[in-house]
Amino acid sequence: MTLLSLLAFSLASAHSQSPAAPGPPPPPLAVTRLGSKDAYGAGIVAVQDDAILVELSRAAHVILVRVDGDGSIQPVFPTPGDTSNALPAGRHIVGIVGLQPNWSGPVPAAPSYEPVVRSADALARQGRTARPSATGDDDPLARRAAVAHWLLVVADVSTSAEDVETLLSSMSRDFSSMKAELEAVAQALTKRRTHLWSAFYAPVRTP
Repeated sequence: MTLLSLLAFSLASAHSQSPAAPGPPPPPLAVTRLGSKDAYGAGIVAVQDDAILVELSRAAHVILVRVDGDGSIQPVFPTPGDTSNALPAGRHIVGIVGLQPNWSGPVPAAPSYEPVVRSADALARQGRTARPSATGDDDPLARRAAVAHWLLVVADVSTSAEDVETLLSSMSRDFSSMKAELEAVAQALTKRRTHLWSAFYAPVRTP
């Protein structure tokens, strides 16, 4: 076989190979939902290190914070430069640099919600904000090293970046677990301010 015919055979073989099969879809995102069960839609549908993908079934005012593994709270949206935290129905990318045009991470087919959905009244009755459990032994998140979480609050009341800072600075910072802190932050951002709200939290996925 000549060099020319060998080259032609190699090219033909390369073109005849089928493209690589796509990888498996990402696993369902584990999302915990608080407050109203279905007032605003799916909420968080995908996460990555610097942003979340939000799906709203109706227009709403949104707040996004990141709670790191050491318990520190980073307000993300709205920023001081935002004139409003209102978003229309649909999908939106919200993250460290504000509202973003493109989503670079995988999107699960559907989020997997925690089976027990606590209403706002149930959270208030349990008193989790003021009286977290002493040891956190009943909290599955407390039995392993805490990881950073995104917390999305969706409500019917406008909230500025200054409002978020004021509300967070006035709350207690003594928590027994990541779960207790996330629920307390959601309460601090909604208590006695809103008539209808939902909150969603999910662990941050790093690249």
